[in-house]
Amino acid sequence: MTSAGNFNSSGSFYRVAALCGALYVAAQVIQQVAFHSGINDSASGEQGILQRLMPLDQIRLTALLLSFFAITVAFGAVALRRARIRPAASLLGFAFSFLFVIAEIINRSIDLFVISRRWAVEFQAAGSLAAKQSLADRIQIWEQSFAGFYFVLRMGLLLGCVCFAISTWDKRERWNQIVAIAFAANAARITGRLVEGFMGQSWLGPVNDVIYFPASVLIYGTVAAWLWKQSLEVREENSDLAA
Repeated sequence: MTSAGNFNSSGSFYRVAALCGALYVAAQVIQQVAFHSGINDSASGEQGILQRLMPLDQIRLTALLLSFFAITVAFGAVALRRARIRPAASLLGFAFSFLFVIAEIINRSIDLFVISRRWAVEFQAAGSLAAKQSLADRIQIWEQSFAGFYFVLRMGLLLGCVCFAISTWDKRERWNQIVAIAFAANAARITGRLVEGFMGQSWLGPVNDVIYFPASVLIYGTVAAWLWKQSLEVREENSDLAA
């Protein structure tokens, strides 16, 4: 009876994890809507600072921050489901992806609560050009400094996706093959970002920008669908045990 209860609980967990994956996709959709509704991701200088005060940009930044807490649950569920079959790849996949998540949460938290809700407000209220310039310089230094941190962030996601692609691959199960391909595709996408940002291949920038949104929706949507499929399989396993 205890084992059956554990299986039932796990089924609920995978449903929650699938919803968390869907929430991450929803955050990407919110960001895309924001970009098509007046938010300019390339804005710089005074325009970029004042744009941070717009309610739509605040919603975008908040949704993205919360989505990284949600995707942690999805990554943990992938690792848990495949841990018995490929324990090393599953554990490493979660460890590397957790590094990515922590880096993103730090970045997004400072970006939202310090840059947007404090320094940008102070910039708008500043009464002198010297004060405005001081705040603008502070924000620019932060943005430039964190650019180097993106190497750690993206390497964590790249290695995590490679490990998850290995842990989920299964010649017998079509759904496992599909999600493994999704993780491999994400690893390839991140490789393009790394080559662009840290190997001087700026020509990849427009390509990476174009594929970012559709690739994110397709890849993480596939992960969410796979997790929902796992919840159904666990429920079947539970039924078999109870029979």
